[in-house]
Amino acid sequence: MRAYLVIWHRWVGLAMALFLVIAGLTGTVIAFEDEIDGWLNPQLLHPAWQAGVQPLSPEVLREAAQRHAPAGMLVDQLLLHVQPGDAAVYRLSPDPGKAGLSSPPVADELMVHPQTGALLGMRLRGDSPFQRTTLVGFLFKLHYSLALPGNSGRLIFGIVAVLWTLDSLVAFILTLPRRQQVAKASYLSRWKPAWLVKWSAGATRINFDLHRAAGLWLCIVLLMFAWSSVMFNLRDQVYLPVMKTMLPFDLSWRAAPPLPVPLGTAPMPWPEAHAMARQAMQRFSAERGLQVDFEDSLRLDRQRGLYAYFVHSNVDLRQDQDGTELGNRNHRQHPRDARLSAGDFQPAA
Repeated sequence: MRAYLVIWHRWVGLAMALFLVIAGLTGTVIAFEDEIDGWLNPQLLHPAWQAGVQPLSPEVLREAAQRHAPAGMLVDQLLLHVQPGDAAVYRLSPDPGKAGLSSPPVADELMVHPQTGALLGMRLRGDSPFQRTTLVGFLFKLHYSLALPGNSGRLIFGIVAVLWTLDSLVAFILTLPRRQQVAKASYLSRWKPAWLVKWSAGATRINFDLHRAAGLWLCIVLLMFAWSSVMFNLRDQVYLPVMKTMLPFDLSWRAAPPLPVPLGTAPMPWPEAHAMARQAMQRFSAERGLQVDFEDSLRLDRQRGLYAYFVHSNVDLRQDQDGTELGNRNHRQHPRDARLSAGDFQPAA
């Protein structure tokens, strides 16, 4: 059996090598995605702010962005927290009412000045590695999907992630000492050399020891990387079915099924939806003892027919990004979400 595991580890490792190198190099870059993108494109992302001038209200700013949007594209979000010195960056979505009638989008991201509503620019994120405006987005696509069209790249990376997870377990098993009929030493003492490097040995032995010992010391970290890669690429197909057997999962509005036909018009004015979202979050925060630090955004998901509301609270890990959210499709208030969803706040369309 051990011989078969060695063959598996060797050939699966070789098959994964190129993909893991691509993911590792691009991941190193996109870990600093915002900083690098801002450095490359200051005219888009970091416009000069006029001292003493307040930014426009989220509703007025969204309306300005919608006026600048290309034909057939919608601005389906309110930005509720824009840092001074930053642009208001909107993700554009296709108009369901014009599906099949419009040409491929010329842009899916639009930037406006928060104080004036003036257009700073737009881009098709990840379109090309040869333009500074789209370089970081392209590296992001390369990292998650090899920049291939459709879902083919994500599927490939998902398969690689599953193999990586299994190979991590195989590699751990191969470090365990062989079974002996009559053991002359304890199990742990026979396993101890796998954790060490014999520096007095030859180059081949040192290389093998480095490979084995480094893998053992980092096995938990490597397994977390591998399994999280499965989550990013095969979430519904592999990750959730496995994890649900061990942990309770409640995805709240993210698990809501798509509507037969996406919403053509917003169910209510944005100020009303914002007010209802804020009230629902206040109730939820009081129930759970949360402290909301700042609002981040309110988004309309036309495919599911609901609003999603994002804030930053005192239970979020990162200090600069939202991690507490709620979503709704009707009048009910029902706490549900692995990421602290405060339930439903939008009346049915």
